[in-house]
Amino acid sequence: MINSSKKISMKDIADELNLSITTVSFVVNGKSEEKSISPATVKKVNDLIEKRGFNPNSAARLLRTGKSKTIGLIVEDIGNYFFANIAKTVGKAAHKNGYSVILSSTENNDATARELINKMKNSSVDGFIITATHGLFKEIAKLKKENVPFVLLDRIMPGIETNHVILDNYSGGVQLTTHLVNNGYSKIGLVSVVSQMSNVIGRENGFLEAMRAAKLKVPAKTILKFPFGESRLDTIAAIKRYLANNPNLEAVFFTTNDLGVLGIEAIQESNLKIPMDIAVVSFDDNDLFRLLNPSITVAAQPIREIGTRAIELLIKLINGEPEMDEMTGVTIKPTIIIRNSSPKKILQRR
Repeated sequence: MINSSKKISMKDIADELNLSITTVSFVVNGKSEEKSISPATVKKVNDLIEKRGFNPNSAARLLRTGKSKTIGLIVEDIGNYFFANIAKTVGKAAHKNGYSVILSSTENNDATARELINKMKNSSVDGFIITATHGLFKEIAKLKKENVPFVLLDRIMPGIETNHVILDNYSGGVQLTTHLVNNGYSKIGLVSVVSQMSNVIGRENGFLEAMRAAKLKVPAKTILKFPFGESRLDTIAAIKRYLANNPNLEAVFFTTNDLGVLGIEAIQESNLKIPMDIAVVSFDDNDLFRLLNPSITVAAQPIREIGTRAIELLIKLINGEPEMDEMTGVTIKPTIIIRNSSPKKILQRR
């Protein structure tokens, strides 16, 4: 008996009915009459296909072309504004090119990421777009060794040369910080996440470089970092303590939009006003940042371009286009959007 939790294959159908895969294939492809397969056998095959939830169209295409026309998209957090919109963009671009997308989130968990890759490989996806977690080195190396088409998105994997589409996070960090410095702010704090991934490190290094270039000090107590997955209430409480312990801060740089949203809530609960008491900038845009009063200055990621470039690159890899013999890296510049949360420095009330 076939395990109903397992992906059903044409071989499973053939084995359960004690038929050859060829016979099942003829039925699936509508060639039963041409190949003189009895109506009773056709009925048995079709009945079992329906019972087991077997997708004969996908199976026939896979058998015929070696391609399932599906892509695996693995992101960090589908609830995040950036990744949700990346998924939407990739889905639209994939559909336009005749592909469907299987989407899953890792929640920045290495074990979950490994499991998702293995499950999608077993589902015969043609290729992957992956937001890699730090501990995924072996799995990424294995995909490369096996010549599985894949594109890393948002961050690269140190030590492995791969096809990738990423943002110039360092440049964005420099530009956001320089904007604050040029507007007269010198005591600037950083709120970030504990991460060894290239995107976060790039943003932090950009901040530190801009502060160094301006000959401004960054005391250790003005840097706050959170582990991934910290609860909303704990994050807000920690930012409130951070603000209380740094009463002379003139501005704060949040390295993700999620932290930016929670940081604004913490600032409000601390009875501070933006930008009169403290200026705010954030990496990644969010609809909320545009609608708030004051609106929030950001380094925005061009989501449509990132998603579109990733799917276009992956499809070229899947199709084995000659020019794809070498690894391709695409680095896209962020867009700095100046809004009302970081004007020319005004008299601080604290």
